[in-house]
Amino acid sequence: MPARAHVYTRKNILVAVAGQTPAIVTETLWALEQQRAVPIDEIRVITTSLGEQAVMHALIGDRGKFGSYCRDYGVAPGRIAFSEKQLYVLSDDGGRPLPDIRTSSDNRAAADQVYALIKQWTARRDDTLFCSAAGGRKTLGIYLAMALMLCGRAEDRLLHVLVSPQFESGVRDFFYPPPEEQYFQCFMGLDGAGDPLYQQVSSSEAQVELADIPFVRLRDLIGGELPLEKGLIETVGHCQLLLSYLQTPPKLLIQLDQGLVQLGRIQFSLSRQLVAVYAFFLRELQERGGAATTLELFEKRLRLAELERLIDRSRSGEQERYAWETMQDLEDFRARLGPCVSKVNRAVNQAFGKNRLAERYRIATGRSYRMQPLDFAIFEAAGRPWGTT
Repeated sequence: MPARAHVYTRKNILVAVAGQTPAIVTETLWALEQQRAVPIDEIRVITTSLGEQAVMHALIGDRGKFGSYCRDYGVAPGRIAFSEKQLYVLSDDGGRPLPDIRTSSDNRAAADQVYALIKQWTARRDDTLFCSAAGGRKTLGIYLAMALMLCGRAEDRLLHVLVSPQFESGVRDFFYPPPEEQYFQCFMGLDGAGDPLYQQVSSSEAQVELADIPFVRLRDLIGGELPLEKGLIETVGHCQLLLSYLQTPPKLLIQLDQGLVQLGRIQFSLSRQLVAVYAFFLRELQERGGAATTLELFEKRLRLAELERLIDRSRSGEQERYAWETMQDLEDFRARLGPCVSKVNRAVNQAFGKNRLAERYRIATGRSYRMQPLDFAIFEAAGRPWGTT
């Protein structure tokens, strides 16, 4: 019986950064569901330890405003997953919860953790992220936007919620426009004696608007699975390197005796057989205008054997015969070459990331093998160019 295909059920996830203004969460939720008819399945809040306390006190629990929203708008219990489990508290370099973000080390730790969370969540193909940058420290909103630029997919959104000034700063207990009119006490300032002045305002006057913030999506260009990154700062530097290499690529260098492939500051190693195959394809495809059939490569198989012999000569000593030399059957050649190409391409992806730069240096397969025109150099032992005596 054939296996049943997996059916993906997409989930809409509201991601918010929040500090001492947890109302941002329910205001964004209200705008998404009631204005845009986007049903939210889960809320995730990135916050500090002080922000966690504020969110727990104001939103979560039987008397929390999130529960009030669900009752007011007929949201079935459990339809929106939101509890203490969905609060992601940032920590400092020592793993201690961050009460606030004030120092440079705090900012770096927060940047890395926001990036790690967004990278993890955008890897889940079933989830669409609706990210609100309105709450928390401004730096948190910036880090959220940067993480989305690097990892965000076409369906993910960056949002900012705008609330009428008097309800944003003057009404302490406003968390969303209720379905029926309510009146709130709005703080208007202090009188001459220093006593607070209040004015009654109607919820009908509350204006809540959700703004889409456009952002450049770099995921397809630089890769959603960036290699070598440790955090946001390192990743940004790596991305800048990739972008510069896309614009002005350095010469690709192949060092046969070391099995080393190097493009500027990026390098990776290949086994004897794989570095020989990669060098073989670079030379053959460039000489043929970028493409060659398996038959055309089969006719040049002695060059592959020559490459392996050169590598062995600089290591443990060459063999008497090599498999490429003894092959007489095209299908045997194809069966041996195909897995080698796959392994080379996997190594390229791991070094560069699955992106446009890796695409330039991979060996494309199909009816023929293809590579883009490249500036490259292949060296034997001691930096001697391959093919020189």
